[in-house]
Amino acid sequence: MPLLTAEQKQTFRDDGYLVFRNLIDSALIDEAKALVWEEMEEERDDPTTWVDKGYRTIPNVGHSGVVKRIVNESPVFAVAEELAGKGVLNGGGGATPHFGFPRSDKTWRPPGGHLDGYYTPTNGVTKGTTGRFMMAATMYLEDIGPKGGGFTLWPGTHRLSAEYFRTHPIDGPRGGQFPFPLTERYEFTGGPGDVCVWHGWMYHGASTNINDTIRMALITRLSRKDQQDWKFDLDGGDLWGRWDGLR
Repeated sequence: MPLLTAEQKQTFRDDGYLVFRNLIDSALIDEAKALVWEEMEEERDDPTTWVDKGYRTIPNVGHSGVVKRIVNESPVFAVAEELAGKGVLNGGGGATPHFGFPRSDKTWRPPGGHLDGYYTPTNGVTKGTTGRFMMAATMYLEDIGPKGGGFTLWPGTHRLSAEYFRTHPIDGPRGGQFPFPLTERYEFTGGPGDVCVWHGWMYHGASTNINDTIRMALITRLSRKDQQDWKFDLDGGDLWGRWDGLR
């Protein structure tokens, strides 16, 4: 039975993202959080240990069995397949935990945007290479309120990216920074099990966390099985040329 309506598919085409509430079973979320606290040096029952710890990833958790089940056995991967097409995506992978810790300085700073897959000295992308994927899913493990470091995106910028790349090389921009006329941003807030699925050319970022809880998010990036064969090809300028589920 399809998970997406025709209206939702059109919204994804127009805005570049979809939000789903309670998409992931609470038992899987609780299991993942238990593993997170085992891996972190911070104390689960002592919020004073969470403050001013910055923004970091926890790779060991991202490759764990429970995180792989969250991506592949919950409806997350099924939703992605309805958009991309049945059987075309690489599956079986996990997700990277992206955690933003509370700040003692309660001055909120709006996020800057970028595209993923472009080298900076600190992001782990190899210099001289370009990563590309079809879509990603940001999945929350905890309640994340406004100004809590939530995942933020600029609706419609997937279309601006496509337009930009018609006249610029895909592997050109340093750090994924582009001269976009950015529209009003959308801050994804929600609770455990909520998911935002977004286009791989979506301009996005995360703001500072001035709340009292840790911004606990998992982000998985999904690519087509044949992605390397056409990563520098715009498919004749058609943004949706290889999105079988949207044609």
